[in-house]
Amino acid sequence: MVHKLRPGLLILIGGLLVFLLAACTASPTSTPLGISPTSTPLPTGPEVGVIVISTDLAVGVNRVVFGLVDREGMPVRSSGGQAEVQAAIFISGQEAAEVRHSATARFMRWPTGSQGVFTASLELDTAGFWQLQVSIASEDRGLVEAVGAFEVKERSDTPSIGERAPASITPTLAGVEDLATITSSPVPDPDLYRLSVHQALEAGKPLVVVFATPAFCITATCGPQVEVVSQLKERFQDRANFIHVEVFEDPHVIEGGRPTGGFVPAVLEWNLPTEPWTFVLDRAGRVQAKFEAFTTLEELEDALQKVLDS
Repeated sequence: MVHKLRPGLLILIGGLLVFLLAACTASPTSTPLGISPTSTPLPTGPEVGVIVISTDLAVGVNRVVFGLVDREGMPVRSSGGQAEVQAAIFISGQEAAEVRHSATARFMRWPTGSQGVFTASLELDTAGFWQLQVSIASEDRGLVEAVGAFEVKERSDTPSIGERAPASITPTLAGVEDLATITSSPVPDPDLYRLSVHQALEAGKPLVVVFATPAFCITATCGPQVEVVSQLKERFQDRANFIHVEVFEDPHVIEGGRPTGGFVPAVLEWNLPTEPWTFVLDRAGRVQAKFEAFTTLEELEDALQKVLDS
């Protein structure tokens, strides 16, 4: 059965697609979930613009992922591997946005190719429309200042920090004869399909779960993200559980270059607007960290270690 997602989940804005494709060397075949950036530089706009890649920003502390692109849609990199950012909210009646939070963003190399994105932890204290003001020393342009707009919601669409995760029933090894029927990973790690999410939540251990489709990811980061989770598993498998949930049902049944079976129920139960998504849950099954788009082994290990130490 083909699942129908709410309007907006299958929207893909051209500016972000250009940015992501420029940042990757692999050629994606399709996209299962829409990635809808909140700002795209126009051809007649500034020399460099900010594209906010994060789609599910809500009141509270957020991991904000963004990229910088020029008028031709080519990524702009920082010579120092970081950027200074300010988050400013638009307030009715005021001419300029009011700066509420500042941080240093670090450059995160894309898992394929030499490009990448920036990530910053920002406290966003009010719902509404915000501006991300970015300043970097670029490799070939000198000092670059750029802005982009994004929206902050009262509540996250995906499971919120501190909230119990949905006890989704997800495919496991026990129910299939061939892993290719439940994952599009070309070389799957069987350990990531040993437990269903609902079984892992009953186990009383921390859980790292990644939703991704390695063979059909528009950003070409899903495969590397699943590999990162597998690497993390090798270090902590005696203290936590690790699961990969393929976003497509029957990923082995292909027509026109993509699976025909629609999305697995867990995608809808977790209300995922994009992929990949990775969640770190504590022993009680509550979300303690979540990552939209690709995240590094170091980031995930730090988040998991905090859960293990608590």
